[in-house]
Amino acid sequence: MEILFEEEADFRFAMNLVASCTWQTKGVIVLTFEIMKNHLHVVMSGDRARLLEWFSLFKRRLQRYLADKGIVINLSGFEASLFPIDNLETLRNTIAYVNRNGYLVDARYTPFSYPWGANRFFCNPDIPFLQGIPYGNLTFREKRQLFRSHAIDYPDDHLVMDGYILPTSYCNLALAERMFQSARSYFFLLSRNVEVYRSIAVQLGDLVYYTDDELFLVVRQLCKDAYGNSRPASLPKDAKLEIAKKMHFDYQAGNKQIQRMLRLEERDVVALFGK
Repeated sequence: MEILFEEEADFRFAMNLVASCTWQTKGVIVLTFEIMKNHLHVVMSGDRARLLEWFSLFKRRLQRYLADKGIVINLSGFEASLFPIDNLETLRNTIAYVNRNGYLVDARYTPFSYPWGANRFFCNPDIPFLQGIPYGNLTFREKRQLFRSHAIDYPDDHLVMDGYILPTSYCNLALAERMFQSARSYFFLLSRNVEVYRSIAVQLGDLVYYTDDELFLVVRQLCKDAYGNSRPASLPKDAKLEIAKKMHFDYQAGNKQIQRMLRLEERDVVALFGK
C-alpha cells in the first residue's frame, strides 16, 4: 500500500478509529494493535464475520478521512488478512510480534515508546497514574474533531490523552497480560524469540527487521549449524559468503550489518548484492 498515515494527526485519527470501530462492533475483543504507515496489525478475538465487519468499518472511515484531506488513494489493496491463532504459544508470540513491530521499523523508538498502538501499555506500572480526560467531559466540537465525524456516540468514561482515546480504555490488556506467565516472560519474548518472529512475518507478508543484537544471535546459530563454529568472524571467506547470502535473502540484513558481523570487506559484499 501507499503511505496512509504520515503526519501525527493521521496516526491520532487512526488511534481513535480503532477505538470507535471496537466500540461499534459488538462481540469483538482487541488484545493489542499497532499502526504502521501503510497498514496495521490487530490481535483480536470474535466471530469471523464480526472481525471482517470491524475491518470494513475501519476501511470506510479511513477512505472518508483521506478524501476529506484531498488525498486520492486506491484502497482496494487494503484488505483484511485473518490468521487464526489456535494455541497459547502462538498467541503469546503474536502479541509480542505486534508490540515490537513499530520500534524495529523506526530506530528512534523502543517497544515502550512507539506511540501508535497498545504496545507501550503492556506490563506498565504507571497505567493507574495516567491523567487522561474522560470523553464525556469534552465539548461537542471536541468530540467531532476527535473522530472526524458527526457520529460521536462513545463511552463517557473512556480516557483521552494527547488527542486520542487511550488504548487502556478499550483494549483488554488485563486479559492479554494473563496469557503470559509473568512480566518477565513477556519481556523475554519481546526481545529474544527471533526465529518465531521471522515465521510470523513470512506468514503475514511483512518484511522482517532485526536489531544488531538479534541478528548476531541468528548469525551465530547459522554458523554453528552449517560449519560447527559459532564464531562467524573466524570462518573461511567462502563460508562467510554463504552465510552472507542467508543473512541478505532470508533475514533482510543490510550490507553494513553483513560486513560488521562477518568481518567482510565492503567490496566483497557489494559484489554479491550491489550497493
